Amino acid sequence: MPFNGLATYDNFEGIGEDVSDLVAFLAAFETPLLDALGTSDQPATNVKHEWLEDTLNPTTDAVAADTTDLDTTMDVDHASYFRVGDVIQVSDETMMVNTIVDSDTVGVARGYGGTSAASHSAGADVTIIGNAALEGEDTDEDRTTKQVRKHNYCQIMKVGVKISGTAQAVGWLTTGDKLADAKVMRLREVLRDLEKTVLLGRTDVATIGSDTGRRTMAGIVCSLATNVVSCGTLTESALGNLLQSCYNQGSRDVDLIVAPPKQKRIISSWNGSRVHVTSDANAYRNVVEVYESDFGSQRVIMNRWLPDDVVLALDSSRLKVVPLRGRSFQYEELAKGGDYARGQIVGEYSLELRNENAHGMLNDLG
Repeated sequence: MPFNGLATYDNFEGIGEDVSDLVAFLAAFETPLLDALGTSDQPATNVKHEWLEDTLNPTTDAVAADTTDLDTTMDVDHASYFRVGDVIQVSDETMMVNTIVDSDTVGVARGYGGTSAASHSAGADVTIIGNAALEGEDTDEDRTTKQVRKHNYCQIMKVGVKISGTAQAVGWLTTGDKLADAKVMRLREVLRDLEKTVLLGRTDVATIGSDTGRRTMAGIVCSLATNVVSCGTLTESALGNLLQSCYNQGSRDVDLIVAPPKQKRIISSWNGSRVHVTSDANAYRNVVEVYESDFGSQRVIMNRWLPDDVVLALDSSRLKVVPLRGRSFQYEELAKGGDYARGQIVGEYSLELRNENAHGMLNDLG
């Protein structure tokens, strides 16, 4: 659903005038990222917006100490990742885990399945292929991973509207309703600020909660850490490597590439060798709006607020712009103190970014 500032399962309970229809109309033109992310399903219920994240049990680990081809135990970084009966692979050798010795060591049958036992150095990757259960054995202990509590803060987005009585009286020079014009213009500004904050916002935890502290949300750029790659020039290879990094972390749903104008032009230039113009064509088209790769199809959107040296690869299903309950964008009339109409457009929002390692970023681009 296109972004309208509301949450799907939240009745508007604000004390002001609902402007979600205007938000939905403007978002497609003013805020391409918000429009692409769409409407959140649930509202936030507290200024510190929290959610729980699950993870699957790991399928890779690493050798912790050098191992010879004669050793029947192997030190690993996390013995808790393994179960008796796991078939594992280190380089070209397959092994079977037969005991969990302690928190750092597993017992293994070497050269399993006809492979050759070999020496392995500390740091070598260990891949858990799968577990072979013993016929008739009891079920092992539950291995449900601990849910992790994540959070972000709700930020108040506000802008004032004030129109003199004279300006309203001569409104026929514009659309006939100067106050309505002012609402639209200020709403465009506050939507712009929300999009920029979703991208670039940061949180200062030290000031939040004090009488003079202003709550700010953490945006996408500062929240990404796992799949962040610095490279000098944007190339198809660099973008492909980023998508592969996200895929290797378990994400296969990266469906959105966000680029500033400079980098968007580079992406569109990749289409240059594929452009075909027939003799009766009167237009030359060289633009990439959807990038299809080995890792799926990604919609490419240009965003003027993103720094020139950054490109984002995002899974939109794991990103939500969440309104605080009853605080979606609305216009509130304020008390008059003279010959004018006065009000404000106000809303309170947070960014819910789930599974940080499902997203990626290229930075330091030239």
